[in-house]
Amino acid sequence: MDTAPTGATVCCLLLVPQPPRSRHETQTLIEQRMRTIAEALRLGPATAPPPDIGPRLRPITPTEVALCFDSTPYRRRIPAGRSWTLLLGRRTPVDLVLGLAPLARSSTRAEIDSYLDLGTLRQRLLFGHTRTE
Repeated sequence: MDTAPTGATVCCLLLVPQPPRSRHETQTLIEQRMRTIAEALRLGPATAPPPDIGPRLRPITPTEVALCFDSTPYRRRIPAGRSWTLLLGRRTPVDLVLGLAPLARSSTRAEIDSYLDLGTLRQRLLFGHTRTE
């Protein structure tokens, strides 16, 4: 969660690939997959204002949300904190950030902040604004 310049609460969702799990899973392949996801979500680069990608989120349980993609019944299940899903229920806007480089699930807050800073500088992040369906 974060605060917009207006003082309103904004939810944030960071989508990143996991590090390669086999020798056949290259960095190039991982980035291609993430770019395909970014295209399906209609995300934009950090060099322009984030596009409104429409309603994409649906709370499933108090601790799980579904991320919906265009023209497909596919949904990505995302674990979420109870306070986050409560905000979604109140139609709180969500800033969706997709990273092209892998980041371990065990990353600390400082590592995530560094990932976001470097990703922004290197134009390796894609953005969009979304909300619940």
